[in-house]
Amino acid sequence: MMLDLNDGFSAYKSTSVDGRAASADIHKLVLMLFDGFLDELERVTGHITQKRYDKKAESIEKMMRILGGLEASLDLEKGGEVAENMRQLYEHCGQALLQASLKNDLAFIDSVRTVMTNLQEGWKGLGSAAA
Repeated sequence: MMLDLNDGFSAYKSTSVDGRAASADIHKLVLMLFDGFLDELERVTGHITQKRYDKKAESIEKMMRILGGLEASLDLEKGGEVAENMRQLYEHCGQALLQASLKNDLAFIDSVRTVMTNLQEGWKGLGSAAA
């Protein structure tokens, strides 16, 4: 199921972002999606720990929409192997989130945190290199 960037961004906006995105370029927008995703990931950790499973489900849904937005931002033609690798990592994170949700297992959350933090740092590095 392929979602568009607007769906992912809408999910992120609902995690309490202000109007920064209105004037953001794609690089900043993707960084905002990473920020929103990682913020929501911390909420999921708390929801699982505190056994707030209804809230956990809402957070997982938001993160899945953000992943869809991140995936939609990839240019698989121009990005080649790098873009395809990122797509696979997003897919892996989505599967891990589903497992975390089904099993209430924080090990899956930790795995997603590691992948997404590394991708976020790489994306920040791309911005610095372009500047």
